Amino acid sequence: MCSVGFLMIVCFSSMVFASNQIKIGVLRLTSSAPIFIGLEKGFFSEEGIELKPIYFKSAQPVALALASGDIDIGATGLTAGLYNAMAKGLQATIVADKGRLWPGYQLVGIMVSKRAWDMGIRSLKDLKGRQIGVTQIGSTFHYILGNILPMVGLTLNDVRVTPLGGVKNMMDSVASNRIDSAFMVQPFCSVMEAKGMGRRILWVSDYMKYQIAAIFFGKGMMEDKSRAISFLKAYIRSCRFYFDNCLKRSGKEPLLGPHYDEVISYISKYTGRKPALISKGLNYNDRDGRLFSEDISKQIKWYYENHLISRMPDIRKIIDTTVWQKAMEELNKRP
Repeated sequence: MCSVGFLMIVCFSSMVFASNQIKIGVLRLTSSAPIFIGLEKGFFSEEGIELKPIYFKSAQPVALALASGDIDIGATGLTAGLYNAMAKGLQATIVADKGRLWPGYQLVGIMVSKRAWDMGIRSLKDLKGRQIGVTQIGSTFHYILGNILPMVGLTLNDVRVTPLGGVKNMMDSVASNRIDSAFMVQPFCSVMEAKGMGRRILWVSDYMKYQIAAIFFGKGMMEDKSRAISFLKAYIRSCRFYFDNCLKRSGKEPLLGPHYDEVISYISKYTGRKPALISKGLNYNDRDGRLFSEDISKQIKWYYENHLISRMPDIRKIIDTTVWQKAMEELNKRP
């Protein structure tokens, strides 16, 4: 009798544990720092969540995995591909911040080749008629370019947008003078300049604010409010730990917290990058994981007007911050 009771307890415990498992699609990037922190500090387990990261190499497969039910949550960049999928029926809801381009934080730049620099190219306006490398058409880099060119009196028609497939390809193309310029992220901007592989002509955050990535829930997560709130409480705690130790500023000067090196070690563990490189390019995240919602509406409109999405998704259906608000309320009630 005792053995039967023991087996029932074990089975019940396993069922409860399994029901609290959440699969999250994520990339091994510095911008995933709050996810790594939550895993290492035990914030997710403290909220009753067994978070299982599923790693991807780019943003598009994350949306596909969410559609197939292979993951419960996506945590990656906001691209034309994602918005297209949502417009065509992907049941996904954007709920929280996962990274922004923000004033004072230098993450994404435009690099020019040594040859282009020697020819006198020093600014965005000097790139008229020249190639600018992006990862792919409809990518975050493509969107950035389309929005900063008008600030210097140019349009996408005034340059040659060149998809190169990935960050490494962009770096190699600039370094070998095969292309005039390309977007680059930190720490590679600093690495390229230090090694004489190219010169940076601008930081994008000096031109625009941009919700570059987000946390988005699949249908199951949105319907299970309890698990959704628990996840977001842990995620918000992780964002706060990251911000307080890595992102605080006094004017333009960083105010590093007591756990700065600890955070850098977590990022290094999950990304495989050296701590010294990680320190050169920390992604900006809102301290509470608050979504910059109005920017998403702007993005969708731009992608549609530039024929990169076939139809506009209903903004009222693809953004929902009520679960995040509930998580914030519950966290703020804690002593």
